[in-house]
Amino acid sequence: MRITTVDSVTYGVPDLVQAKRFWSDFGLTLEAHNDRLLRFSAMDASTVEVRLAHDPALPPAFEPGPGVRETTFGVETEADLDAIAAELAKDRHVGVDEKGTLHSVDPLGIPIAFRVSRCRAVSAPDPQFNVPGRTGRLNARGVRYESARPLEMTHVVYMVPDTRVAVDFYADRLGFRISDAYPGRGYFLRGGASNNHHNLFLLNPGGTGDKFGFHHLAFEVANIHELFGGGLNMTRKGWKTMLGPGRHPISSCYFWYFLNPCGGGAEYDFDSDVVDDDWVAGEFEQTPETFAEWCLAAGMEESLLYQGVQTGETIEGQT
Repeated sequence: MRITTVDSVTYGVPDLVQAKRFWSDFGLTLEAHNDRLLRFSAMDASTVEVRLAHDPALPPAFEPGPGVRETTFGVETEADLDAIAAELAKDRHVGVDEKGTLHSVDPLGIPIAFRVSRCRAVSAPDPQFNVPGRTGRLNARGVRYESARPLEMTHVVYMVPDTRVAVDFYADRLGFRISDAYPGRGYFLRGGASNNHHNLFLLNPGGTGDKFGFHHLAFEVANIHELFGGGLNMTRKGWKTMLGPGRHPISSCYFWYFLNPCGGGAEYDFDSDVVDDDWVAGEFEQTPETFAEWCLAAGMEESLLYQGVQTGETIEGQT
C-alpha cells in the first residue's frame, strides 16, 4: 500500500462564486468549470474540486456548513489499489467509480478515496540566496513575487475525537508512517511511499474530542519570497489571515494560512522537512512554542485555543 501523496480534495459549498475567486487568488489554475463544478490544479497536477453542496455526486457531509467532502490519496500502482480495496472491504463498503478511483470512509466517518496518482514531479527554481561565505546572486536583485503559484499539494488536517482509533486505522491498515507526534493528542502521518514530512495530520484539540472536522489544506511554494508574495496578494484581495506568517518547529516549514470560504483554511508552506526511512520520529509536548516558534498574525492566540493549546503569558512571545 504505497501511498504517495494527497492527489485531490473535494469540497461541498453553497456558492461557487466565492470559491472561484478564492482559489484563483490563491494561485491555483482553473481547469474546468460549469454551474455545478470547479476544478483547480497546482503545478504538480494535484487538484481541488468544488461542487455545490447538494450535488448528488458528493459523499454526504460529515460536519455542518461548507467543507471538505472527500480526500483522495494517490498510490503508485494498480496493485496498491487492489491491496487497499481488499483491506478496507473486510469491514466497510468500498465503491469504485468509472475512472477506477476507490471510495470508502475511515472509522470516524470521514470520506476517503484512492487512485493511481496523477501527480507529476515538479522542481522549484533556484532561489539564489546570498549568505555569508556563499554568493548565490551577484550583481542581481532578488526575485519579487506579486502572487503565488503553488507547486504541490502536501497535506490535509482533521480534528478528530479519538486519535488512537484514527491513527491505528491509517498506520496499521493503510501503511501510513508516524513522522512526529504530540502523544495522545496529534499525529503527523506520511504515506508509505511519501517523503513529505506529513500528508495527514490528525489532531484531538485540547484532548477533549469536542471538535471534529476538517481544519486545513496545505500547498508548498518555491521559496520564502513566494510565500510572502502570495500572502500579501491574498491580503490585498481581501482574504483574512487564519494564522501567519510564521514558522513551525515540527516540520520546519514557514507558513501562512488563510480562512477559506470553502471551509477551514488554506496554507502556503515553504521549506518543509523531507524524510525517508532513516527519519527518527519525535514526541513533543503540545505548547505554543512547539506549534509556532514565531508568528506575526494577530490571530495566533485564537488559532492556538482552537487547536487546544494552552495559552497564557507565553503567547506574548509568539505574536
